[in-house]
Amino acid sequence: MYTPTNWRCECGGAWLLDEALTPHPERIFPIILSLWRFAAFFPAELQQMIATLGAGCTPLLPCTLQDRQVNLKLDTMMPTGSFKDRGVELMMNHLAANAVQDIVEDSSGNAGASVAAYAARLGMKASIYAPAYASPAKLAQIACFGAAIHKIEGPRVNASKAVLDAVAGGLVYASHAYNPVYLFGQQTAAWEVWEQLGFRAPDWVVVPVGQGGNLLGYYEGFKTLYSHGWIEKIPGMIAVQPKRLAPICDAFENNWQEWKSITIPDEPSVAEGLAITTPVRWRHIVNAIADSGGFCVRVEEESILPARRD
Repeated sequence: MYTPTNWRCECGGAWLLDEALTPHPERIFPIILSLWRFAAFFPAELQQMIATLGAGCTPLLPCTLQDRQVNLKLDTMMPTGSFKDRGVELMMNHLAANAVQDIVEDSSGNAGASVAAYAARLGMKASIYAPAYASPAKLAQIACFGAAIHKIEGPRVNASKAVLDAVAGGLVYASHAYNPVYLFGQQTAAWEVWEQLGFRAPDWVVVPVGQGGNLLGYYEGFKTLYSHGWIEKIPGMIAVQPKRLAPICDAFENNWQEWKSITIPDEPSVAEGLAITTPVRWRHIVNAIADSGGFCVRVEEESILPARRD
């Protein structure tokens, strides 16, 4: 069973929380313009809000992209600029409710910035373990919130190994990869989209995948709505990864039953936040793609930066 100090199963896997409470449009708090508008969907132990930065309730922007009508979920408008604020806001409030004061996290940037910001808001001490090659701008963002930064040389996995030494020393691991409360918080994106579309689900959800928490949040959130009869089907999950390092695509397309070693590319992808060689919840991600009728897309490096201007 998950607790802040029992952060992973004895088997080495990540915990999952029980399904959300019964969702219903009338249980949404309309005057609350953050993810806490869905607090009545949360299990009782997650409903205590100690402090907020206002994560959630981001716009859903209709637009035409490459001759297709799509809706863009603008989670770049989150307090620290990334979707990770959803899960981190819920996770950090839960840790604070359990009297946690010192936390550690490993991140190439966005999760670290989010954890650092919420630690500052909640009066916690935070240490972030980041790969030395991480974006200077992201590291500066982490530093401005007062967190200690430990730059770890080598590939991204080295930062994950280094943080486990700190956890072994008694610090609490506020992990966006392992923490099930974080993953539960990501479900609010699906519930927001459902509400913004007039309590309907989209046909597809396209998500860049590193550790896969965003994709799993959408999947589990829509799965909850489907299981309670609020939508007709779960949208197809489309996982997008850089071709240079696409382990989830490999696992899904080749029907892996066990994880296989990944060759780290000589040059890192420009999408550094997706450079995860061993996603903690890889089976869950692959199952989510398959169960929803989704698929994977690999993107060439030369297509990534120009796409930001499309």
